[in-house]
Amino acid sequence: MLHGLIVTHGDLGRSLRATAETMTGLGSDVDVLSNETHSRDSLCEAVEERLRIWGDEEGIVLTDIPGGSCTHAALLRAASHPNVGVVTGVNLPMLVDFLFNRGKYGVAELAERLEFKGKAAVQNLHPVAHRSPPDEGRPTA
Repeated sequence: MLHGLIVTHGDLGRSLRATAETMTGLGSDVDVLSNETHSRDSLCEAVEERLRIWGDEEGIVLTDIPGGSCTHAALLRAASHPNVGVVTGVNLPMLVDFLFNRGKYGVAELAERLEFKGKAAVQNLHPVAHRSPPDEGRPTA
């Protein structure tokens, strides 16, 4: 089963994990790291400490903002851990999919799947919300 680490700004990661755990009963072993009390260097070190615990085992780091400090730290540290993937743009559907499927796929396959699931969950529903309801055969005045 793949390890998981969520690295985000503020309490986002903790909230995502808590919500996913409530929904699925899974995820208590997924580690969460916030950038809140970290400098750039100490965030990189905190990520490295967690990846070292995984040893040669596979895992995925989920981050919030592409190009942000959390993603930057994850990419810098994952570069020296060939069995670690990084997926950015974490959202609840992505995390739930990770929890249900981390025992079924390897890093590369699951990372690709998570990217797809995360993107698929972002939808513009404006056209749906503003379309006219069907007439349902009512007589018109």
